Amino acid sequence: MPSHNGRNELEVESGPENDESTEALQNEPNISNEQNRTKYSKYSYKAILAQGLMATVALMITATNGMTAGYPALLLPQLQSENSTLLTTEEEGSWIASIHSIMTPIGSLMSGPIMERIGRRSSLLISIIPRVLGWLCISLANSHLTLLAGRSLTGIATGLSAAPALVLLAEIAEPRLRGLLVGAPSTSFSLGILLIYALSSVLPWKTVAVVAMIIPLLALILFFLLPESPLWLAKMNRKEEALKALTWLRGGSEEQARHELEVMNEQQQHNQLIDEANSSSKNRSPLLSRPILRALMVVNVFNFFQVMAGTFTIISYAVNVLQQATGGTATDTEIAVVTALTRVLLTAVACFMLLRIGRRPMTISSGLGSGAAALLLSAWLLWAPETTMFSWVPPTLVITFVIFNSYGFFMIQGLMIGEMFPARARGPASGVTCATINTTLFFSTKLYPKMTHAFKPSGLFLFFGLMTLAGTLFAHLFMPETKGKTLAEVEEHFSGPSLFWGRNNSPERRQNITENMPVRNAQNTN
Repeated sequence: MPSHNGRNELEVESGPENDESTEALQNEPNISNEQNRTKYSKYSYKAILAQGLMATVALMITATNGMTAGYPALLLPQLQSENSTLLTTEEEGSWIASIHSIMTPIGSLMSGPIMERIGRRSSLLISIIPRVLGWLCISLANSHLTLLAGRSLTGIATGLSAAPALVLLAEIAEPRLRGLLVGAPSTSFSLGILLIYALSSVLPWKTVAVVAMIIPLLALILFFLLPESPLWLAKMNRKEEALKALTWLRGGSEEQARHELEVMNEQQQHNQLIDEANSSSKNRSPLLSRPILRALMVVNVFNFFQVMAGTFTIISYAVNVLQQATGGTATDTEIAVVTALTRVLLTAVACFMLLRIGRRPMTISSGLGSGAAALLLSAWLLWAPETTMFSWVPPTLVITFVIFNSYGFFMIQGLMIGEMFPARARGPASGVTCATINTTLFFSTKLYPKMTHAFKPSGLFLFFGLMTLAGTLFAHLFMPETKGKTLAEVEEHFSGPSLFWGRNNSPERRQNITENMPVRNAQNTN
């Protein structure tokens, strides 16, 4: 309730288990929103180069994830052609495409504990081992079993690397660059898809697998020259190493690095006290705290709609999906390369849009545009007259779907993982999220051939359109705006009285957050 000075006192239900935490929290001074923000010095070219170099190596890993995801799109047509040296049925092809996605959650669940124990950079280093071994198996494959083993290893590598790459980028970036750097993995992922499509259009699939080993091996060498995440080092109480790493990332400004580390330390102390006050057990996992559970729910439900909207189905089955939509009027290479190139260009532009435009308007406009394109394509395929006069309509609608999907639905996944999970639970929360995404992706990829037979192309795009619009509505109701917000402010949103964005973003609540950051009212916890 309001105190005599107009500020909200922290109230905790009385009980012997909470007395100590309550006293500590009540004696802890409030840190205002302005105090909690880091005072940033003017950008120096050294800081930009340092963060850019670190990001580039991490993005090399996400590019190889894109290569792995896009590989089946042109691999399956080669395997299923009449002159294939490894003849493959539709059922075998569905396993080759989807086994990557069922193995990825294994790596994802492992990535959380691993990155918390040995660090973000070290986790990415470890992920390179199964990736190179996987591509090696594929390059030597003379049977479906060896090919599936290779795809399984690259799937595990994708799971091991996806969350650490996003977390590393979020933790090294200055807030004004965070949207650009955390959004960049979508562009590098798309670039990896384009690269694998281009290689597969001119080289045999085994040779493509050999070439695909070059980028991860190069990243392996470069990672040894770069520091670990300063935030992780600070959490491990390796203060001197954290200061050295952050000073390098800030262009040599030790004063700025010290200030940022002080803010990190203060926030960690507050988080620890709050978790103790909100939990009857000090050993309780941070994943079970209400703000993190809420963030997990919002991120994973949206990602379910994202996957079911066909975002990744078109990547794995690009040739098949788009030839069904266009009636087979274009070649495999034309379809695959145009969609991949479109995705690269749109995600690159979107990275810079993120510096000016909020996440919510980009996601909602992306969903409305791609949903409308999918529904129009479904209607056209169902009712359009059979004539060559309008043969340009289906491919145009497909490209429109890819355009709108790319700058919002496709890339928001990485942003949500990087910006919505607080540091104390970012590792396990990111691992759980990536595992959930890829489990959903496995079922959608594995069942795609059956869906095409059951629904036909018109029904398939009707399904994509409805899932896209459902995801858009969910984003409108529940997704918080993270642009320009500190990670502590984002966490405070999920501690509010409601999951609905409108209620938690009311003027009264924004004022309350500003006055009382980052202390929470413990009565609001369940």
